[in-house]
Amino acid sequence: MGKHFPKKRETLSEYAALENAYLDGMREILSEVAARRHLELWGMRSNNPHIRKANDDSSYAIECLHSSLNENQHELYGFMEEAMNAEQGLEEEEAFVVGFLEGYRFIKELQRSGGGLTLV
Repeated sequence: MGKHFPKKRETLSEYAALENAYLDGMREILSEVAARRHLELWGMRSNNPHIRKANDDSSYAIECLHSSLNENQHELYGFMEEAMNAEQGLEEEEAFVVGFLEGYRFIKELQRSGGGLTLV
């Protein structure tokens, strides 16, 4: 890093470039941490009663649909469900990572503004 950014910074643009490099690195690291945490939490079932009810309702509807399909339709439905689950999983992971990064950014801004919070 020293060869790209000498220790004595004479201009604000050099300082800004160093800060941007640091932020890019932190964003990459925090994204990896968030993605790993998402995988740990992903299989957990929500305790929110509204979410549990919606899940029970959708499971019931899917079971009713499955019981009315012939073999070919059942296979096609399986392909569709697999593709939709993959898409939803990627969207959920992305939303989790973005939320994680926004939370980190919020805490850092509070610290900068004298909000009194410290990271442990």
